[in-house]
Amino acid sequence: MMLSFCTSLPELPIANVGGVIRFENIDAQRLINAQREIMHCHQSFKFYFQRTAQGIVQHEHSEQDLNFTITDFSGLSDELALKNANETITRLFTTPINPFDFPLHRNEVLVLPNNQVWLVFLANHVICDGYSAFAYLRQIVEYYDKGIRPQCTFIDPEKLAHAQRSYLESEQYKKDKGFWLSQLSKPISFRLFSQANKPKSQSLRFTLPRQTFGPLIELASRHSLSLSTLLLTLWQRQLNEDYPLSDSNRLRIGLPVHGRKKNESDLIIFKANMLVHEFELEADANLVEQAKNVAAQLKRAYRHKRLPPELLYDDLNMPSYMPLSEFRFGYLELEKLSEQRGLPMSFSYESHLHHSLPLQLNIVNFHGVDHIDFLIEYNPANLNEFQVEAHINSLFEKIKRIATENEKDPDCQ
Repeated sequence: MMLSFCTSLPELPIANVGGVIRFENIDAQRLINAQREIMHCHQSFKFYFQRTAQGIVQHEHSEQDLNFTITDFSGLSDELALKNANETITRLFTTPINPFDFPLHRNEVLVLPNNQVWLVFLANHVICDGYSAFAYLRQIVEYYDKGIRPQCTFIDPEKLAHAQRSYLESEQYKKDKGFWLSQLSKPISFRLFSQANKPKSQSLRFTLPRQTFGPLIELASRHSLSLSTLLLTLWQRQLNEDYPLSDSNRLRIGLPVHGRKKNESDLIIFKANMLVHEFELEADANLVEQAKNVAAQLKRAYRHKRLPPELLYDDLNMPSYMPLSEFRFGYLELEKLSEQRGLPMSFSYESHLHHSLPLQLNIVNFHGVDHIDFLIEYNPANLNEFQVEAHINSLFEKIKRIATENEKDPDCQ
């Protein structure tokens, strides 16, 4: 039985999520073996889907596809090897994975000069969301480094479908639906989204030294705020500056919600979801006041996070191809990848979603890594690369300025 939430829209999602970890001084074959072992742990890597007269049916392949493409660039110059590796990643990440074919994932190992190995992973969003992709890659590192094998995930589609039906018949569903209809029923003016623009995506990666966030972390701690809430508030302020509306400070932002705790027993599974919330930043409030209001809004919203947004489309009288929000914010804070030298020297995440959202900001706060990644996905029909770079650089200036403003005013105007 196919999960009803995956088929409530005309088509299955075609988004791809994945990542790249760059290593130095490691055993490439041992890394491949670690990846193969971790993949065995997750049953969802066996799934694919098929269109039938009765609808979309889920299938489980008799075997997981454990074939890995190993591309050796180690004999090339550093410059040429880097160019070829980046071109390979672009090709892998910009070609959609068809949910009706098997497998729903891609794995590739790139061997570069100077004992560098890049591990590339991509999966269809149906079997793996963004947090799952990070956790999957981290599991590979932990197995390679320490021989730690995670708890395996096994999925009972009928049990999950039964749980969904029970939820749809529950009082909680009525409460959740009422909450979101009251939040999202009021029309909102889009800043960048246009129905005429084709779904397309490009991505850019920016980084900031971890030490840059020291004053921001201190400010968040002093006012009992999370770093993610503070960064979300800063980004909202920047969006209002860079893409203003003459009559409104209202923005709708999509936030990833998984309906689960951060444990690894149920990561690679059908849990992708989105919390779409509307924020209005008071013009005369300072940063801390705004962040506290955002935190309070999120706390109320999280009580109703189980409802998949697509179930609201009919009630809101919205076409299924129109997003509830045009901006998406993701903040991922994961544990230390490894304490061993020579393992990840840097981490980057790419998610070329073939979607219509104009702009997405993903912040990767990896412990044990010197830099924090900002991964920007954007639809080039709405924004060009120069505009995206200018927007993010302005956000970076605000983050860096916190140190100076913190000395003058603890609430940071």
